[in-house]
Amino acid sequence: MRSPRLVFALALGLLGPGLTGVRASDFVLFKNLWGDVFVSTDATAAGRKLTPPTKEEPVYYRGVSLGRRLGSVGGDQEPSEHQLSRFAADLLAKQGYLDARGTGKEPSLLLVLQWGYLDPSQVDLQWFLGYRPDQDIASMDQIDFIGAEAFRTNFRSREIDAIIHDAQHPVYGIMITAFEYKSSRTAEPVVYWQTRIGLPTQGKTMADALPVMLVAAAPSIGRPSDKPVLADADSARKGSVNLGELKFLDTLPPMHHEESESTAPEEKK
Repeated sequence: MRSPRLVFALALGLLGPGLTGVRASDFVLFKNLWGDVFVSTDATAAGRKLTPPTKEEPVYYRGVSLGRRLGSVGGDQEPSEHQLSRFAADLLAKQGYLDARGTGKEPSLLLVLQWGYLDPSQVDLQWFLGYRPDQDIASMDQIDFIGAEAFRTNFRSREIDAIIHDAQHPVYGIMITAFEYKSSRTAEPVVYWQTRIGLPTQGKTMADALPVMLVAAAPSIGRPSDKPVLADADSARKGSVNLGELKFLDTLPPMHHEESESTAPEEKK
């Protein structure tokens, strides 16, 4: 059964018009402590039956980029939508997700990519970052008398404690949603999974944060997890990111940057 919140978010991303990005940026990574990137993947029953791709057994898809659909804030520095989409496609390829265009392969997935600035006054950031009450020992769902939650907060897991703390402040978010390709244009699209990636905005720009978030989260994209995955942003930041040449130095090998029909997720028309 599909989660109502999951389906609502997917429908918003799939049906709504995207927003164009504003400018390309070079990314210079400093030695600040960025902490953890939150990665949470929810899957439907159909999605959990899928076999995760590998380089040897890839999954072919068609991609749609909706750009900065999740929100923005005035004065922020933003990445080029097209270049960030291509950067995401290169990272997906390293995980076994390959763009079907130009290959003669029939795609099995439609991937919808969107990102932006999320404000806790407008979005339930605990949900976005992967909070689950049944995993929170101090949740009201887990106690049987008043006052117990105050005592149990000291025994929360690292993941839950980090979510509770960081969900009080704005985060940059990336959302990748997978639909069954054959049903994606019908009135009843089959939803497989949705990966949400978050990182607190403090001390960063969107242009700085989004590529690093994708690199840190890449191994977990499309892979359902019982609890949120915390990926070290500072490890992902080693080297430098340059979207103009689509390279992530010192961590990833050089990525191709020629303009072609084989890169994805594709830009919206």
